Amino acid sequence: MQSLQNYITMQGLSLFSKAIFLSVVLSSQILLYAESLSEIPLIFDSKAATKCLLQHYNMLESKEQNSINFRNNQTLTWNLTPNNITPLTEALQTQKLIDSFVFPYPLGSFAKKPYEDSSRIRDVLFFSTIYGANEAEVKQHLKPLVWLDDTEILFNTQNGAYDALKRVKNRLENLIESNPILKTYLQNIGGTFKWRKIANSQNLSAHSFGIAIDINVAHSRYWLWDLKKHALSTSQSVATIPLEIIEAFESENFIWGGRWWHYDTMHFEYRPEILCYTQSLWDSKQ
Repeated sequence: MQSLQNYITMQGLSLFSKAIFLSVVLSSQILLYAESLSEIPLIFDSKAATKCLLQHYNMLESKEQNSINFRNNQTLTWNLTPNNITPLTEALQTQKLIDSFVFPYPLGSFAKKPYEDSSRIRDVLFFSTIYGANEAEVKQHLKPLVWLDDTEILFNTQNGAYDALKRVKNRLENLIESNPILKTYLQNIGGTFKWRKIANSQNLSAHSFGIAIDINVAHSRYWLWDLKKHALSTSQSVATIPLEIIEAFESENFIWGGRWWHYDTMHFEYRPEILCYTQSLWDSKQ
C-alpha cells in the first residue's frame, strides 16, 4: 500500500483520479481475496443474523428458515455460501442486507482488516422501508434533540434510534463531568440528518435516514481526505477519538466508522443488528 501511495504522489494526480486509481487496484485485490474465501470456513450465521434483525426491527417477521419478511409480505432471503460471497467493491454498490453480515464488526479493539468492513453496506430497500422511503417520509419521523454543545439536532424516532442517541448523550455528559476535554470532540459537530449520497457513490448515506451523527470534523480523519494529503493509513488504528466516546456510542448500538478499513472517525451510525450479531458470534465461542 505504501508503494501505491508513493506512485500516486509522484504522478501528481487529481483527487478524483487518485480515487479511481485506488479503486481499480483495490478491486483487483478484493477479487483475489474473495476467491480465497471459498477455502476457509464461512463466518456468516443466518440464524444469529435473523434473530438480531427480528429483535431490533418490529416491522420484520420470520416465517421460514433462512428468510425474513417485512410485515407487508416483502421477503428477504438469506442464501450466503462461500461460493456466492459478493466482493466488497460490488457489494458496496448492490447494497444487499445479507452482505452487511459477511464479516463481524470488530468489537473490543481498533483492529481492522482490508476489505472486511461489510458493516458499511446499507440495503436502501431495507432502510427506506423501516425509516422512510424518501426525504419527506424520513422528515416525518425526525425529532429534535439538544446536543452537548446546546445545538439542536434531528434524529429518527423509528426503531429506537432517537432514544438510543439520547442515552448516548447522557453517558457522554457523565464522562465530560470527570474529563472535560472530551467535549472538544463533541462540539461543532458535522451533523445528523441530511438527505444525500455518499461521496463518490450513487448510494444514499445513513444520514439520509436520520440514523447517523458526525461529531467534531476538525478532530477526525476520513480515508479520502487522507488520500488527498498522501496520508492514507494502513496501520491497525487511525483513532483520533477517545475510547470513552467510542464505547459510549457502541454501548447504545451505534457502530463507529473508525473501525472500517475505509475509515471515517467522525461517524457513528445506529445499527443495532450489527452489534447484536457480533455479540452473538462472540457468545457462541465462549
